Amino acid sequence: MSWSRQRLYATLVFLGAGFLFFRTIVMMTQGALGWMVPWVAALLLAESVLDATIVVGAVRWWQTQAEDHASFPLRITAAAVFLHAVRVLIFALGRLGPWTDFDIRPGYREIYSSRSSLGWVYFALIMSVLGILGVIIIWRNRRQSRKSS
Repeated sequence: MSWSRQRLYATLVFLGAGFLFFRTIVMMTQGALGWMVPWVAALLLAESVLDATIVVGAVRWWQTQAEDHASFPLRITAAAVFLHAVRVLIFALGRLGPWTDFDIRPGYREIYSSRSSLGWVYFALIMSVLGILGVIIIWRNRRQSRKSS
């Protein structure tokens, strides 16, 4: 098995989406859909669908190693990264500032606040910023490669 650039990129996309999909599934099995307000739970479900779609697209891209199979997974990945960043921003705003726990149903706020850690808030924010930077870098590289060819 030879490792082309296409296979490497597909693997990286698969790993990133797989990690986010895993975390989303863990959150849902821990009851997140029950303690989140409905619109935040809908964002979580939308993100899980996007992540599952990315995983399937990345597997197809990895198998074919064709650059024409890269466009769909990369576009869906960009959408998922931005959706995840919005969800993380909502998470951070819900742990910090004047809107504490606005994303949690009233009956669960006391329980959730005792389990929440600011370290995870900052970690999630940093990872989301890195994800957005990654999307911007990939977008610029692909744009420059199209101009040169």
